[in-house]
Amino acid sequence: MATSSYFGRNSFVGVAQESGWGSAVTTPTVSRPIVSCSMLRQVEKVPRANLRVMGVAGLRPGHYIASDKATGSLELEATYDNIGYFIDAALGESSTGSASGDGIYTHTYSLGDVPVKGTTMRLQRGTSDYSETFTGVVFNTLTLACAAGEHMSLTLDMIGKTSTDTEGPRGDTPLSLTDPSKENLVLHHHASALNWNSNNFTMIDFEYKIENGLAERMYLGSLTTLQPVQSDYRNVTVTVTIETDDVQGYKAFIDDTVKDLEVTFHNDGSAALERELKVTMKECYIESYTDEISETGMVTASVTFKAQGSGGAAGDRGTQILVKNINSTAVHNG
Repeated sequence: MATSSYFGRNSFVGVAQESGWGSAVTTPTVSRPIVSCSMLRQVEKVPRANLRVMGVAGLRPGHYIASDKATGSLELEATYDNIGYFIDAALGESSTGSASGDGIYTHTYSLGDVPVKGTTMRLQRGTSDYSETFTGVVFNTLTLACAAGEHMSLTLDMIGKTSTDTEGPRGDTPLSLTDPSKENLVLHHHASALNWNSNNFTMIDFEYKIENGLAERMYLGSLTTLQPVQSDYRNVTVTVTIETDDVQGYKAFIDDTVKDLEVTFHNDGSAALERELKVTMKECYIESYTDEISETGMVTASVTFKAQGSGGAAGDRGTQILVKNINSTAVHNG
């Protein structure tokens, strides 16, 4: 089967909120270059169950399609100006305060019901002549991660309804990416110490993760899912690696201390150049603390904090992400 070759360079995604879950939106409202994307149609094919075989070869003579799903993950560079759409969709709720005198807005993303609506995501696979359009996409997990010497990454695990195939083998005509006017990467040296229980912990690496507990809803009469729903408890955790010159963290783990947590990334800019991304978690306890010794080098500890929440107000539901930039809305394309 002859195919034409194409390359991964210049791959990107375009996303837009659907008016109703699974209703495709043709024109993306936010476009982002990708680090990687594994989103694909997963068509499950099952051999027929009867015991018949074809002659002496012993091969089974038939099969059927059991399901047609769309799943995968998406990794982006985390920037101060351009990832509000994904944070809003994964957490479920957002608000924007009034601008400062320098034109800086503070956007607050909080835990709300998910998914309220779906996302149409168009994936341009590099130099391919086609883009693939996935409908009914919801974000099951969101991870912000950063290690010493690196930029922060944003990774999302996704569940979709299906993809369209109106033109060509991959679906739609190709997309073109308009480079954003503002990028402003979130970088490792922008990080503050992790503040918890009146102590500041200097981090070697950092991972913030939200698990929404969404599940597909397969049913008779269709190969695709109904709108995924939250079928398990949500989890919000921060996992960090620290040097073990710390005694307070291990003691707090033993004592089952519960306190609020805060980590801030700030670009040290001022006035209109200021950018900030702050993660807060409510009523956190240390879920795990490990500092095994296996070599002669520096001993480090891996510590996982887990949020509980303390009430129904937006700031008390377990976690918030605060972003400062010059966009006037929480969901924006820089």
